[in-house]
Amino acid sequence: MADDLWIVVPHLGAGGAQKVAMLAAAHFAALGYRITVVSLLPDKTQVHSVPAGVRLLDLGEAVKAAQRGDWWDRSLLARSRRFLRLWLPRLASWFLLITLWPWLRQLRPPRGAALIRWLLRGVGGPQASLLRQLLVAEQPPRLLALLTKTNMLAAQASWDLPLHLAVSERNDPRLQTLGFPWQRLRLLLYRRADALTANTRGVLRTLADDLAMPQARLLPNPLPPGIGLAAESPANANANTNGNGQRSADCLAVARLVHQKGLDVLLEAVALMAARPIGWRLVIVGDGPQRPALESQARQLGIEAWIRFEGFQADVMPYCRRARIFVLPSRFEGMPNALLEAMASGLTAIVTDASPGPLELVEHGHTGLVVPVENPRALAAAMEALLADPGHCERLGRAGRERLAAQDWQMIEPLWRSALNLPAVSPERDG
Repeated sequence: MADDLWIVVPHLGAGGAQKVAMLAAAHFAALGYRITVVSLLPDKTQVHSVPAGVRLLDLGEAVKAAQRGDWWDRSLLARSRRFLRLWLPRLASWFLLITLWPWLRQLRPPRGAALIRWLLRGVGGPQASLLRQLLVAEQPPRLLALLTKTNMLAAQASWDLPLHLAVSERNDPRLQTLGFPWQRLRLLLYRRADALTANTRGVLRTLADDLAMPQARLLPNPLPPGIGLAAESPANANANTNGNGQRSADCLAVARLVHQKGLDVLLEAVALMAARPIGWRLVIVGDGPQRPALESQARQLGIEAWIRFEGFQADVMPYCRRARIFVLPSRFEGMPNALLEAMASGLTAIVTDASPGPLELVEHGHTGLVVPVENPRALAAAMEALLADPGHCERLGRAGRERLAAQDWQMIEPLWRSALNLPAVSPERDG
């Protein structure tokens, strides 16, 4: 029997979109739907477990084989062939996107399917072609893609196929710009989407105002199972394991260690704090290419004794239960899962004003604190204020937790069903 839904992600490495994909797969599989997750990229370490009852199709090795070709042959002729195979289609695609754009911009699916497939193979590699082969062979009725380039590959692969395609933007396009030709391709390929979605209202406004896509709809990030608001009382959410029923004074940051997340600004803030951090630590959970630079920065600032780098952790809830403050110093964001998990655990959140997504949950002085982006002094002042007044910190954390009622699966499932065109009742199964 055919699957009910395919979910396409670039890989199953660390990332918020991957976590959302696994949460959705687990949720709908538990309801009786047949779910397949498709991963596109090779050489990515898998850190997310595939839920029970969910099938995984990993195209990584097939993509690598298609890209590699005669890599072992070091002769001039072989190198020339590889150069022509890789760069000639890419340059031709760029040329056609420029010269034919007045005509291409008028295309609507299913017209121009062969040209669309050729253009994107030249730009994006073999992923879309391999995905299309699977779609033609297995004919799933619904497909959800997450993250911008994956959205476009899925749209190209299904341009003229009779399936329901939902794509999901995960960051604000005004702040996460794409290089040529992806910016232009998005305008073209998103026409294939039956449901264009975003996980914040701010991104919906950007899609409508800046990209002329007013049809976009909200697809909120769900809370992981076990931390839904009905799953535990506020008293349990605010308890920790230190034996006295109180949270420790630790500050927590959970993020990939990349420039976008602003952790360098957070380290500067710790160094600036007037009340030196005696009795509390900054715990950073996550990994990424900036980890060596951040560790070096902590040493140079003389604060390495107060910073603990924990690396990637599949389950961040033990860290949330032990901390008091969650800090999100990002330069831009969509709707971070880490913020949802922290607020659902009763932590008080400090976020920057860089992106509208976190501001939909964190209202300054009511459900957390908001500071200007790239401002370590303001961030230090906010952290000091919460550390100095545990009662106020706890009140903000409680209010933030109550604010998350709108993110519980019970509340958002109708939005997901509508975007995915899933029937209201799980289909009956034979046997």
